[in-house]
Amino acid sequence: MNPQLTDRILLATAATGLLLVGLAYAIWGGAAALGAAAGAGVAVLNWTIMRFLSRGMAAGKVTRGQFLAMTGMKTAGVMTLCWIAITRWGLSFDGFTVGIGALVLGVLVGPKLMGPVENAPHDAQPEES
Repeated sequence: MNPQLTDRILLATAATGLLLVGLAYAIWGGAAALGAAAGAGVAVLNWTIMRFLSRGMAAGKVTRGQFLAMTGMKTAGVMTLCWIAITRWGLSFDGFTVGIGALVLGVLVGPKLMGPVENAPHDAQPEES
């Protein structure tokens, strides 16, 4: 796991979320921009939790089974939060959907913001004789 990469993805997710809020405002107006802001917030929260869980797994603090259980609970929590945001809080579905798309864009854009990453010695392939 590359901590610099996960940090860049988090920043890219937040930045693309802001851009998507502006896009939602330009297309649908203020209500959609509010929904997009909430969706982008959920996207950033989702990545932050995954980054935290992944770092714990990489450090050996949690087992694979614990990681999978916590990831499942995180997914259920995010799904519940999305449902509540749209159905109970009345946020714009279009705006929220656009905003939560920041997670996908952050994962795509984040690695492009970094220079080349050198492989660690343990990742090197042995030479054939």
